[in-house]
Amino acid sequence: MAVQDFIYLSEKAGETLLCAYIQPRASKSEFSGTFHERLKIRISSPPLEGEANRGCIDFLAKTLRISKSEIKLLRGGQSREKTFIISRPIDFVRDKLKEAGL
Repeated sequence: MAVQDFIYLSEKAGETLLCAYIQPRASKSEFSGTFHERLKIRISSPPLEGEANRGCIDFLAKTLRISKSEIKLLRGGQSREKTFIISRPIDFVRDKLKEAGL
């Protein structure tokens, strides 16, 4: 595996930081490669009243097979560029993303 394969992931104090670029109002929620060294996530939710943020957390929790409470939005509440903190080690997150086809 090349270092740049998961450039959007980093680890801090046993937790994983995931940098994402969000495209709201997509036809379906899915991963869509990378964009500006961030994981691009297409979310079907609209960017209204935090719906896209909640949609991202729901989608990530389902993909990683963890509880939604283990994922927090750290930065980017009003931006397409968001940073999530996941209460799991980076190896766990990387393995689950690989299982999802990334």
